[in-house]
Amino acid sequence: MEYIGEELATHSWTNLEDRMQFELDGVVEKEIKQAYNVENLELCMSCMDYTTLKVTDTDKSVQNFVADLLKKLKKNSLKEVAAVCVFPNFASIVREGLKGSNIQTAVVAGSFPFSQTFTEIKLDECKMAIAAGAQEVDVVVTVGDILEKNYEKVYQELKLIREVCREVRLKVILETGELKDVESIFNASLIAAYAGADFIKTSTGKVPVNATPESVYIMCEAIKQYYATSGRRVGLKVAGGVSKAQNAVRYLTIVNHILGKEWLSPHYFRIGASQLMDDLTKEIKALENN
Repeated sequence: MEYIGEELATHSWTNLEDRMQFELDGVVEKEIKQAYNVENLELCMSCMDYTTLKVTDTDKSVQNFVADLLKKLKKNSLKEVAAVCVFPNFASIVREGLKGSNIQTAVVAGSFPFSQTFTEIKLDECKMAIAAGAQEVDVVVTVGDILEKNYEKVYQELKLIREVCREVRLKVILETGELKDVESIFNASLIAAYAGADFIKTSTGKVPVNATPESVYIMCEAIKQYYATSGRRVGLKVAGGVSKAQNAVRYLTIVNHILGKEWLSPHYFRIGASQLMDDLTKEIKALENN
């Protein structure tokens, strides 16, 4: 059996907080102004996981959600988004609605958003979602175990989830707003990466604090260190409260600053959002008309 503690010991988050604040307040802010252009706004659009995760979602509302998305893209001559993300019971409806497009069907699973149930139930839910047509699966770590440093428990469960999701893209949600400190976010990122996650994701969007520039910076640094030792690229998904084009470009700029242009595609960068599309569309048109 592999032990994650040995792997974590090879990485360092020391002095990250001081460097992070210096770079976010200075260097990154200047880069955002240069990055705010049509090309990057369109890139943000193509990296979007267009999401509905409402308690009121139904078969019909999700069907309409997909149909409305496709109409918006056609009407405004926009690039396709990366994925549509829904609860797992709607996977087949989304997959059917997206036929003829290259947009992926993504689901949240594994007892989203709290990850508080038996591992077997999480695994079964992932299996059922994939059988129903899910091509991407977003699951949440057990946040309490990260806070209590039960790293091995989190790692072993994620490895089991990775195994049942071996044919699809797996995104692991860290719920960074609840982890709060640099060490917890950094180690949670590495645990997910070593367990085989294709992406690490900031948040569920269901807690008071979601994505922040600081949490994304820490996650990028963990991905950078993991890539340096493993040679495997892990993607990053920003989610929770990203409704404005300016915020989307800020996160894209942080990723570019730390990880480089190789990460600036839907293969390695995603934005989970429900309201961002309208602001991106508005800003693209405004810049094109200037």
